[in-house]
This record gives sequence, C-alpha cells and structure tokens, in this order.
Amino acid sequence: MKSMQFEMSNSERIYSILAILIGIVILLGLVGQFIIISDKAPPQAVVYVDQSTGIYYAPPYILGKKYPAGFDESNLKAVTVAEAEQKSYEADPACVELGYFKQKSTLNDRLRIMTGLAEKPPSRWNDDGSWNW
Repeated sequence: MKSMQFEMSNSERIYSILAILIGIVILLGLVGQFIIISDKAPPQAVVYVDQSTGIYYAPPYILGKKYPAGFDESNLKAVTVAEAEQKSYEADPACVELGYFKQKSTLNDRLRIMTGLAEKPPSRWNDDGSWNW
C-alpha cells in the first residue's frame, strides 16, 4: 500500500501561516472584548477607615457623599490600603460594588496599548496615594 505524500510550496506555507495569524487576530478581537482585566488599588492609595467597624471606604464615596443617610463620617481616619489590609479591615461592600477599588480594562484595550495603537488611560490613583476622581 502506497502512502500519500502532501507537499507544499514555500508560497503555500507562507499563505497558510498568514491565514492562521489572521485567524488568531480575528479570534482575539472577538473574544478579547469580553475578557476583563482588573487592576486593584495600589498599597499607597488613601482610604477612609471606620476603626469601630473595621471597614474602609473609597474617598469618592465619602467625599462625594454617596453614602446612605445617617452615616456618621466623623469617626473616619485616612490611612493607606496597605495599612487597612494589614489590620484585616474589609472594604465596604457598596464601594466594592461600585467598582471604586479596581480599574478595569479589556484584553483588547491592553493589546492596543502594548502595540502602541492606543494610549494608556490615566490611573485612578496617583503615586502619592491620592485618587483621580
């Protein structure tokens, strides 16, 4: 029994490789929009801690007065995220739900930034720990 041999010319190999690469780019373009990458607040970011409850809040939540009526902000203390986490304080669930402690982007956004097709957006947090809101 004879075995069949399939041989490709150099130009056919190049076209095959290009077709595969284009397929990968298209697949990343379609799927990459749904893959979310989150960057959490850096350790030096300033938050407000309620030492009596062990909960910390994002400055936009407190300074923007987005908290519920009757909330007592007088006993809050400004500390860094690292200090709050070191003392095992928990992030306020409302702040977490509002997305204050994470900056999100898609895989497509990250790839465009890495290839130089887009500029990196400004961070929510400055190097000194203040927030960009």
